[in-house]
Amino acid sequence: MSDYYDGLNLKLLQAIPADAKRVLELGCANGRLGRRFKELHPGVTWWGVELMADAAATAAQHLDRVIQLDLDRADLGQLEGGFDTIVIGDLLEHVREPARLLESLYDLATPGAQIVCCLPNMAHLSVIERMVAGDISYDTMGLLDQTHVRFYSPASAFKTFLDAGWLPHLHDQYRVEVPQTHFAAKIVEAAQLLGIPAETAVRNLGCYQMVIVCRKWAMEALRGQGPSVPISVIVPVNRVWQYELNVARSPGLKEINAEIIPVQGADSAATAYTFATQRARHAWHLLVHQDVYFPTGSGFALARELGALEAAGRTRGPVGFAGLAASGQGDRSVRHAGMVIDRTNLFRHPGTDAALSIDEFAVALHRDAAVSIDRTLGWHLWATDLCLQAQAAGRPQEQACIVETPLFHNSSTAWSLPEAFHASAQVLLDKYPALERIPTLCGELQRSRRPQQALA
Repeated sequence: MSDYYDGLNLKLLQAIPADAKRVLELGCANGRLGRRFKELHPGVTWWGVELMADAAATAAQHLDRVIQLDLDRADLGQLEGGFDTIVIGDLLEHVREPARLLESLYDLATPGAQIVCCLPNMAHLSVIERMVAGDISYDTMGLLDQTHVRFYSPASAFKTFLDAGWLPHLHDQYRVEVPQTHFAAKIVEAAQLLGIPAETAVRNLGCYQMVIVCRKWAMEALRGQGPSVPISVIVPVNRVWQYELNVARSPGLKEINAEIIPVQGADSAATAYTFATQRARHAWHLLVHQDVYFPTGSGFALARELGALEAAGRTRGPVGFAGLAASGQGDRSVRHAGMVIDRTNLFRHPGTDAALSIDEFAVALHRDAAVSIDRTLGWHLWATDLCLQAQAAGRPQEQACIVETPLFHNSSTAWSLPEAFHASAQVLLDKYPALERIPTLCGELQRSRRPQQALA
């Protein structure tokens, strides 16, 4: 057991920001991680929390302060707060109420603070082997450690952090790669039957431990004053399981009692939108992918963002969550705009009142919008077309906006672009023959070359 408390997680150590000034480590064990970081960065103040008395006593010899606490029962309000970095190494899976813990840490953290966390991936192939064999007996350590009380995959971990006000990013991972066995090949084939590309399945099945870095989301805006509007959410559905795990159970939509309209059998975004808007109760319509999750607080934030736009008379143009804007450098360069957790990556940039391109995973349109979704574009690039329509109108009040509301695009697609995207790109280029180039998050559209990979 002493080896358990003496371990040093090198990937976790490397993920801690070098400029950290005041660190709180939960589950500090014998203090080896904090001791090593303090050797590398002598100016840091490092507090530790540990359950076991012997380990806490050892850690106290190396750290600035160590507190013995049972995190399942303790009130963290007794800590002073003001931490810019919180380290949680291989601990959250042992906590019975992780959501309560993460919410408590939010209050102890400074604006812009980070959580650096290591978690096991229970979707690793080795666990699936045992499940298929019908024997998930616990071990003394590893993914099925007998002291684990919570199970995580990348998606479930991200949702847990987001719902507590933290914006996650998969910084690093420990991998035990998928072996070249007949069983592994069949599991990958089974994933493909769910619509998950083999590339994505192998990436998920080979991840053994996740090193996740989270940024504190400034939720103070939710406490402010301002108009709030009701929203109708339109969801084209072809994988019911994906819809039910994401949009349908999103706390952000439940908190504002959003109307959700699933649409099955549509052949394009335009078809789904037209069908649903004839039934929608509210003036604001949010067309969203079935794999989008709205975390706690995001519904209130979005309702206020749209309310502010409506109060300002900005109901004629599209509203997106991630895309591109002019860089403002006086040339034709562009910058990223908006906020989304895309698969396992945090995309976080200032919004814009004049978007050049919007990603299609979520787009809001008012019933008075002066733009319309082009059916010939199918499922791709129709939101970029909305931006181009708004630009062609030339009226400031009709320009496309990108807001800063954190959504989780829990997509299982691979990073490569499908042929349907390239077909839509050609349609869009033909629609605007005067444009030499059309910038998008998936690459710049030009008549002479094809974007190869999604960037968002």
